[in-house]
Amino acid sequence: MVTVPDWPQSLPALAIRRLLGRDNWSTPVRFGPDGWRFDHLDGTARILISVDQLDGVEWVHASISRTDRIPSYADLKLLHAAVFVDRWAYQVFAPPADHVNIHDRALHLFGRLDGHPSLPDFTQGTGSI
Repeated sequence: MVTVPDWPQSLPALAIRRLLGRDNWSTPVRFGPDGWRFDHLDGTARILISVDQLDGVEWVHASISRTDRIPSYADLKLLHAAVFVDRWAYQVFAPPADHVNIHDRALHLFGRLDGHPSLPDFTQGTGSI
């Protein structure tokens, strides 16, 4: 990871770009106090990543949007692999009263910055889930 003093250190932007694919994604651009924006070089997609603290835990929010369609499952897998690598992340479906939508063609992942899971270990159940 390249360290530049004024870069948000909790999100290794250049490592994320390397995992996204340098030949396809722009150099990271600062986004908010602790975040990054990556634009697809052909202009068809954008990734936004930020960190915020909620209830004493630092959470990563990563989104991918497309100009012409909702991102695919492959897009979401690329986002997960580049931002969360081998850590837990979640796609959240909120009740209508709590749903926020500022972009009709974006999908989001959320995960703890420390990578710890925030759901029960469903593999320990009776197998019905």
